[in-house]
Amino acid sequence: MMRLPLALSTLDKTDEDIHAIKMECPDIRFVFPHETSFRGILTSRHGGRARPYVEGVTVDYAQGRQWGVKQGRFFTQNDIDTAAQVCVLGSEVAVDLFGETSALGQEVKIKLRWRQPFVRCRVIAVMAPKGQSLRSYLSLNDIVCVPLTTHLQRLSGNRSFSGFTIFFQDGVNPSRIIGSVTDILRKRHRGKDDFIRIWIPKWTVKQLDHIEKLIKIALGGIAGFSLFVRGIGIMNICLVSVGEKTREIGLRKSVGARRIDIFYQFLTESICLCLCGGILGIIGGWFAAHGLARVAVHIAPIVDVWPVVLSVQWIVVSVLFSIFMGIIFGVYPAIRASRLSPMDALRTDT
Repeated sequence: MMRLPLALSTLDKTDEDIHAIKMECPDIRFVFPHETSFRGILTSRHGGRARPYVEGVTVDYAQGRQWGVKQGRFFTQNDIDTAAQVCVLGSEVAVDLFGETSALGQEVKIKLRWRQPFVRCRVIAVMAPKGQSLRSYLSLNDIVCVPLTTHLQRLSGNRSFSGFTIFFQDGVNPSRIIGSVTDILRKRHRGKDDFIRIWIPKWTVKQLDHIEKLIKIALGGIAGFSLFVRGIGIMNICLVSVGEKTREIGLRKSVGARRIDIFYQFLTESICLCLCGGILGIIGGWFAAHGLARVAVHIAPIVDVWPVVLSVQWIVVSVLFSIFMGIIFGVYPAIRASRLSPMDALRTDT
């Protein structure tokens, strides 16, 4: 399921617009209006204070955002119809206001501006911890939800909500959804469409792509330098091995071993060393990825779980690259060993 936010200016009959969109666009799963106020002021009887985002929402909000209720219940249609003085707290807001005490059933006071009188609301739910929104970098853990009508009539005083969000089926072309929604609104407002402001997270995708490219370049440079150092180390180990096996080389050549036999012996040794390192690296990387994924959920709460995927393709690439490294950095020691004279090799003390 994908999300398509659309921001609209204040209009009459926007509820009817939403109903028309639901009826005429079968690919749309959810359409819910919302009104967001940045950094409201909340206090509790326990002396707790918080400055969360205050969002006026409808009954589909939690389901659309796939946001689970930890305690209590979400809003009902009756709460919306009666502009009920109830609220739902994000997990961090609940801790800020009540600490370890249960927030369910408690009373909080909410206002959007300093000179505005407080509105008393009863907490009917505490939501489960949730990730961060890529659209506005808004953490759902740091918001307070009230019924949309409560927000408009008791808090902001606005005539209508500022925008609504559309969730549509996977595999549907967003451009087609945008075209359909725009046509519906244009038809309902006598050909006018200058009030429509459509936000698509292209900038977010581009930003993430840019960050991903920078990370890949940085990691690629670090990995390349590390592999070069590793290759030099493998070559030195093989050269030490040649020195230790000088008499063995002389003995093998004296009984008929050819240069190519000695060459393959030390080249195979180099490849085996690199293969062992590559396999240990794959195993270590797998465990390290799981550990980093668990840490990343707390450092960057964009998603609930950072998945770890084991790619067979890249395992094969890693193994082949280890063999390639063994060949590249094992050729020189193998050539040096194959060119040793049997007489000189047998005279050595090692």
